[in-house]
Amino acid sequence: MVLLNGAGGMLRCPIILAFTVLLLATHWVGAQPARKYSTRNKAAISAYEQAIEFYQRGQNGEAINALYRAQQADDRFVESYLLLAQLQENRHDFPAAFEANARAIAIDSTVYLKALLDAARTGFYSGKYPECEAYAIRYLALPGEREDRRRMAQLILESSRYARWALSHPVDINPEPLGEGVNTRLDEYFPSISGDGLRLSFTRLIDKGSKRQLTPLQEDIYLAKRSSTTAPWETAHDLGTPVTSDQNEGAQSMDSDAKRMYFTRCSGPCRLYYTDRQPNGRWGEPQVLPSPINLKGVSSKQPSISPDGRTLYFASNRKGGYGGYDIWCSTQDESGTWAAPVNLGPNINTFADEQSPFIHFDNHTLYFASNGHPGLGDLDLFVARRSRNDTAWGSPRNLGFPINTPSTDMGLIVSADGQEAYYASNRNTSNGLDIYRFSLPDTLSPTPVSYLRGIVEDASNGTPLAAHCQLVDLLSGEEIMQPVASDDGLFDVCLPVGRQYALFATFKGYLDQSVHFDLQNVHQAETPQEQHIRLIPIRKGAKLTLNNVFFDTDSDVLQPASHIELDRWVALLKAHPNLKVRVAGHTDNVGDKSYNLDLSRRRAHSVTAYLQSKGIASGRLQSVGYGMERPVATNDTPSGRAKNRRTECEIVGI
Repeated sequence: MVLLNGAGGMLRCPIILAFTVLLLATHWVGAQPARKYSTRNKAAISAYEQAIEFYQRGQNGEAINALYRAQQADDRFVESYLLLAQLQENRHDFPAAFEANARAIAIDSTVYLKALLDAARTGFYSGKYPECEAYAIRYLALPGEREDRRRMAQLILESSRYARWALSHPVDINPEPLGEGVNTRLDEYFPSISGDGLRLSFTRLIDKGSKRQLTPLQEDIYLAKRSSTTAPWETAHDLGTPVTSDQNEGAQSMDSDAKRMYFTRCSGPCRLYYTDRQPNGRWGEPQVLPSPINLKGVSSKQPSISPDGRTLYFASNRKGGYGGYDIWCSTQDESGTWAAPVNLGPNINTFADEQSPFIHFDNHTLYFASNGHPGLGDLDLFVARRSRNDTAWGSPRNLGFPINTPSTDMGLIVSADGQEAYYASNRNTSNGLDIYRFSLPDTLSPTPVSYLRGIVEDASNGTPLAAHCQLVDLLSGEEIMQPVASDDGLFDVCLPVGRQYALFATFKGYLDQSVHFDLQNVHQAETPQEQHIRLIPIRKGAKLTLNNVFFDTDSDVLQPASHIELDRWVALLKAHPNLKVRVAGHTDNVGDKSYNLDLSRRRAHSVTAYLQSKGIASGRLQSVGYGMERPVATNDTPSGRAKNRRTECEIVGI
């Protein structure tokens, strides 16, 4: 919750980090009628007007001393307490500001009605929750007050009530700073971690001691590495050119295999860029994302890319939102075009600011910072979830104390396995913003994600193939992502555990191939679960098993999950109109031989019937059943019998 006359109470407000300032502590000097005071004491008035002159020259200390003199001359001089409250709040001395507001109200609350709201706010930041709530309730009872101030009074009231509960029900965590390899005397924030957990990038606010000609708000991206998920972080280094420039860069987000990075660059309004990792390991020339993501005169910043690399979440102050900065998302289509951004809606966004979104590797859990939902301080961290195949986000949950504190807490990210969280906080005020880590409680964790490595190669000679792949949830039919293998035939992705997947691979001149697998356990980057796909060139006699064609037990009825693979065969046959195929059904040796032969024939026919229903001519299709006659594995084990129960497709004409 941001209630201050500045950027979240921070001493410095970097451009990328900056958010909308809610001008609620209206300057008393500008709000008061000219020369009409609650006192006639000339000494008090003289000291007060001296205080105004000091204030206008930026000499706040002298102004405060002058106000004390005014109060010595007349301790019921309301205006002097109101201005003192403003000056003390500017110095972030909230207890002193609260006492001054409370004194002004006690003398005459009608002089400046908004003092009730100011007292509620400064009482909240002083931890005086009962007093805060009493003043907020009094303000809300006033007729005719501005709606934006009424919303803020309601937020203060709800935040105070939440803070009292949260402080008495702490979350069992212990945030620890990352250490000297990452944290320095400068500000570090906006961490981002790769799917394998071995690369941590973050934003650092650079001071003027650098050799470059920098502004006081210079932000750059740094990268730290470690050899394993249990090893300490090595000393972080600037990414260097061409990513680093004399502009502000930061708030970066790497995709799951750390091959592409999205980041913010600011010179005036902030814009979103991306850069790709080159074969030599360095980052390439940054490319600005086109409209409608970046718009003229509008800031778009703090990106977070989904695990499939196709949906980009970011904060923006564009029109059509609910407050200052809202969280938006844009989806990329097959041609690489980004769709018009969609606002995440009123469950997430408020009349204030939401920022630093992080979409977890499970693609269903969103963490973000907000000053518009009830919380403990300047910016609190929240988590929201959505169910599978659902685009609507549920109500956000405050992560609680001590993850959130009365200080600034922001930029939370979570490791792929859901075990570790990283975020920035200025809870140690002597060192500014630092990056902290903690073990995430189960109640706040996303779905655990496992590391999967795909290996695609030519079945005949083992040549690596840079194939386009597709991962699908077999039960829901939901496409999870479309990874692309590199030139060495490898791709690495993170997938939610506890689900069944189909993996398809496509490469020009080859038959599409698929595998299916259960992902029940978490595999780390050092020991990923591997799936090999061996593609067969399109030629007469080529034969492959349809690994993702399923039937009900003792039935020739295709299960709906089979349609995913068969539809790919429909596309292949339509793309190659001269291809002719034979579908063969096979069984294991359990049961009657004649029954199995008939079942295999009926299942093969079900496949060709499906292909015909999708527009493939019957003259291009054959079906045959072999029953138990042609096993490819032993029938003495369950795994062997499972391999023998199969449907094959053979190219018989080309």
